[in-house]
Amino acid sequence: MAHKEITLIRQKQLRNPWPKFVNSVTISGLRGWTGQQVRFPFPVCAIAGENGSGKSTVLKALASLYDDPTGDKKKRFFPSDFFPQTAWDTVRDVELLFDIAQGPNSSLYQINKPTKRWRLQEPRPQRSVIWQDISRTLPISAEVGYAKVANALAREIASDNLRDDLRKFYSSIMGRPYTEARICRADTDPDKLVGVVGSHGIKYSQFHQGAGEDSAFDLLSLLQDVPDTSLVIIDEVEASLHPRSQRRLIHFLLWVARTKRVQVVLSTHSPYILSELPEEGRIFIQRGEAGPSILYGITPEFALNRMDDKIEPLVYIFSEDEESATAAKAILLAQHVPVEEIKFIPVGPANVVTIVGNLAARGRIPVQAIGLLDGDQDPSDGCIRLPGGNAPERDIFQSVAEKINNLAARLNKKSGVIRDALERAMTVPNHHEWPAHFANTIGESKNYAWETLCRCWAEHVVPERERTAFANTVLERFPGAPEETI
Repeated sequence: MAHKEITLIRQKQLRNPWPKFVNSVTISGLRGWTGQQVRFPFPVCAIAGENGSGKSTVLKALASLYDDPTGDKKKRFFPSDFFPQTAWDTVRDVELLFDIAQGPNSSLYQINKPTKRWRLQEPRPQRSVIWQDISRTLPISAEVGYAKVANALAREIASDNLRDDLRKFYSSIMGRPYTEARICRADTDPDKLVGVVGSHGIKYSQFHQGAGEDSAFDLLSLLQDVPDTSLVIIDEVEASLHPRSQRRLIHFLLWVARTKRVQVVLSTHSPYILSELPEEGRIFIQRGEAGPSILYGITPEFALNRMDDKIEPLVYIFSEDEESATAAKAILLAQHVPVEEIKFIPVGPANVVTIVGNLAARGRIPVQAIGLLDGDQDPSDGCIRLPGGNAPERDIFQSVAEKINNLAARLNKKSGVIRDALERAMTVPNHHEWPAHFANTIGESKNYAWETLCRCWAEHVVPERERTAFANTVLERFPGAPEETI
């Protein structure tokens, strides 16, 4: 279930869009980028991908876009800060093209480096930028200048409390109650800030915090007074945090985005981060010989699989959701296809399935793969469609209603009970909820009930010729498939 902040953000966007927003960035000439565009459809977006895929390139490009409105040199970033010319790196023929909103108007802003110098359009758009790279996870004792502060003779000279609402978020993120959270200065070096917290009757500073506790405190204290409409950029947001803390940190960032009209762009390797964001907030960069490919609306499972190092199955089938994958598996089992050698991966909406299927058809995915579309979708290269002309829930429920005896025997229930449960489920407006409603009515688990419905449909409703054609299309992807079946 989507977090409540997602719904609130969507409602707020419709009524009054964010007054400052990066809609997209197009990158050419940096680390294999050849004009690919990355869009940011939601105020909080997470970019996933393997190491070296280009996530940091996108974040650094965004950080170099704006000029700080206060004129503070410490808060001003330039492309030369992130993409330096070195003895080993030649940086030239670079173009960064941004589509940005400033108030009610959208415009294009360009940064380029044709030869030796970066060229920025003047005037630069103004916006506060909060840049947090992976160095934020360093323990405070390892940072330059903190040795003086750690001196036993140092004395606290000033402190500011973390706001109560931020302290409560901090307690939620870390899963422990903090009764105190302060940002302190010592007389040995007043410019160095040190967090001091209290929990379970124990008071301690960041010099004695764990890495995740330390980095989360720094981030919350930094965002406590973040200016409205800022751009917040965080590299590897999940660093040093366990899964529950990762989820709750995203809830906090969603709240900041809504209440301050802040735009947040993150990079991540974590499916837990992705699972807390809506489809429009998930971006995946897939590296290939021709440069990166950008996928939108991917599922956490797809992202994890693409970044994992497990032994690959013989064939991958990328589906819209678990329900369609179960329907396809039922057809393949009816045709005695070895489904244990197939990996079914839900990847998100039909447009993502189509993109992945097209990539597979062009040999752009280093595995044997095929996209699985629901029966109500148009044909597409590299994809196979489920039999029928509707969403699988509609086709299966409506057709197995004519096979009550077969279904009742499989479920060991009376025919009247099964018929009544099917009819009740189909009165629910959202067909995606039919399997759960049916299962609850007959007192079975959703997975078992849906799998049984699919097996009955595949064996007693889908014509033999359609099952055979479907199975052969999948079998063609198996390594060593006979030439005549390809």
